Amino acid sequence: MGLMDPKEKNVKLTRLKETGPYPSLRELYNVHGKLQREDYLCALEEQIAELRRDKRLLDTNINCYRVEARCVQYRQGGRFQRVTGVEFKFDASKYQEVEWDEEKRLMRNNIVLLTQNGLDDFLVGRIEESGEKLLRKGEIVVAMIEKFADNGYPTLLDQEQFVGHTFHMVESDPFHFPYLQVSLRLTKDEQSIVFGEELFRLYDVNFGVHLPPSETSFQFEKEIVDSVMPSRPPPYMQQYEGVDVVMKRLRRSIRTSLNSSQALALKKILQYRVALVQGPPGTGKTYLGSKAAQMFVEAKRQLPTVFPGPVLVFSASNHAVQEFLLRCREFSDQVIHCCSNKHERDPVDFGPLQKEHDLARHNEKPAVLQRAEIIGMTTTRAACLRNSLDSMKIKVVIVEEAAEVLEAHVLACIPYRAEHLVQIGDHRQLRPGYGHRQLAEDYNLCQSLFERMVNNRADCPMLNEQRRMRPTISRLVRSVYPNLVDHPSTFNRPRVSGVDLDEPVWFIDHGNEEQEEGKSYKNPEEAAIAVELANYLLLQNNDVRKITILTTYRRQLRLLKQLLQEHANDELKNLRISTVDGFQGEENDVIILSLVRCNPSGKAGFLKMANRACVALSRARNGFFMLGNLFCLTSSREPVWLHVQKILTQERRVGPVLPLLCQHGQRVGVRSAADIRAACQRCALCRSKLALASVCKALEGASLRDD
Repeated sequence: MGLMDPKEKNVKLTRLKETGPYPSLRELYNVHGKLQREDYLCALEEQIAELRRDKRLLDTNINCYRVEARCVQYRQGGRFQRVTGVEFKFDASKYQEVEWDEEKRLMRNNIVLLTQNGLDDFLVGRIEESGEKLLRKGEIVVAMIEKFADNGYPTLLDQEQFVGHTFHMVESDPFHFPYLQVSLRLTKDEQSIVFGEELFRLYDVNFGVHLPPSETSFQFEKEIVDSVMPSRPPPYMQQYEGVDVVMKRLRRSIRTSLNSSQALALKKILQYRVALVQGPPGTGKTYLGSKAAQMFVEAKRQLPTVFPGPVLVFSASNHAVQEFLLRCREFSDQVIHCCSNKHERDPVDFGPLQKEHDLARHNEKPAVLQRAEIIGMTTTRAACLRNSLDSMKIKVVIVEEAAEVLEAHVLACIPYRAEHLVQIGDHRQLRPGYGHRQLAEDYNLCQSLFERMVNNRADCPMLNEQRRMRPTISRLVRSVYPNLVDHPSTFNRPRVSGVDLDEPVWFIDHGNEEQEEGKSYKNPEEAAIAVELANYLLLQNNDVRKITILTTYRRQLRLLKQLLQEHANDELKNLRISTVDGFQGEENDVIILSLVRCNPSGKAGFLKMANRACVALSRARNGFFMLGNLFCLTSSREPVWLHVQKILTQERRVGPVLPLLCQHGQRVGVRSAADIRAACQRCALCRSKLALASVCKALEGASLRDD
């Protein structure tokens, strides 16, 4: 089965509009529903085609596993036992270094394909039980599926017939569950979704659309469908006497804790039924969002008949939701973080209602949610719980990191009684994710509702005072945010111990060439420099919690993790490393950025995208060390990188040699990982620290052997 153009499949797809209206709400839902489904299918089809072309990948690709069906698993369902699926076993010793939850591999509700002949044909399963604990033992439970019905529930095959057989198991690279939930909310198939050789090929299915009970009950049609941006407040401000007075009083009381641009944004939120706020890096958009939530919670307490339901907060990532709700705990103990899996949420105390919700039976959870003041969840979870959310009389919806949320997901998650939609984000940073790159480019799939409304000239106040980056760092993103102002607290930041720089910002411009691996890239020498630089900074008494290594490619991330695990300094194992995309919305005192790309052709790949560059350049508070090749970065003539080159050159903060100054007064310039290791050896006191670390590691190894 090769990758087919959508036209060859008789699929009529419509490119998402950047500006202008849609004919109707029904058409808007239909366009997004079809694109979501096609995005998943194209990505999965491409994955299958690649494995069929080179069947050796079934034994080496990170999404492929050799498994044996051991037994059928059951669960108690009332008085009867119900089949869960087949328990499969794989060799866990091959995956000892894998952090299953963090890497989001073999997640519950994802689709897997099982084959005995190199994917010439295959069976389809859905992961029912996994998680770090099971996967560490090499165990996973998969339900073998005959078809999906139009409500999204699977019809199972006879599970017993697979016991004793071995398969290659291929995990769907695009995570299936979000696509399923969003598609179910936006489109309704008139047939079952049947699995077979063409894997739920739905191209000739007629689409019906899940609309609110009455199309007139959708309160945002002018803004979202007609693309008209009138200054009209939410209906509750007009329908109930005195509400506007209460809201203005609450806004004024909160305004004292905001700067001028935040105060203006809060005022604008009350003026628009669909309100937008743009928050550049470090300007406090999550803080502002929590203050808006506080205002609505106070209004709910004073006017319970006007606001009978909780405030709903959703975002694309679980981390963004959790960070938002943590701020809300400062003014409310009636907060619920609604996760599909308790292991997805860090052990944070959100209050007594959270505990009650976690312990409640499935059919009792909506009643607990109704009693909350604020509920937060991912868009996937919100789409899954849409019927319950519709019943809660929710008036206010806040979308956190709105520019990262697909418009289809927002449409799928808005409860039909909602009257006020507040979107807080930044379309100049990361855009929404997608499954299939070519489809996303051809059909504008990675556009958020936030960005489309900005394109349609919606009033979008911008927060302009940043408190994160020292000015030397914030100047790097001035081409994107020319009006950004540095708060006085960003001046006179402490120096980073160990570097011979008045301002700890430097670009190590090297010529170490990249290596291509599959669809990704790594740069071994650059990775070694990053790890040794981090180790050197730790030896200079910098706190490991205050240092993060970021990289732009997943293959480089895997290599960095491997180097950290193998390093003599065990303290490095506590160092945070992440992709740039995975660090959106976060910051740290010191950032080491591994940009990876270095080649004679000057190809920078997706680094030339201004959005990603903007995120990569704006995560550091005090110290910022970039590793890369400026020729590659500037060959694309992308204004962001040209500006970075100009600033770094003017301020003399770029070159192949990084000047170091250890805490004992030894100065040295380094250009390689070996140079950095040698720099520590030159100083007797630094050398003694290294020796102590080696002795400790040797003693630990001896202890393990004795055991």
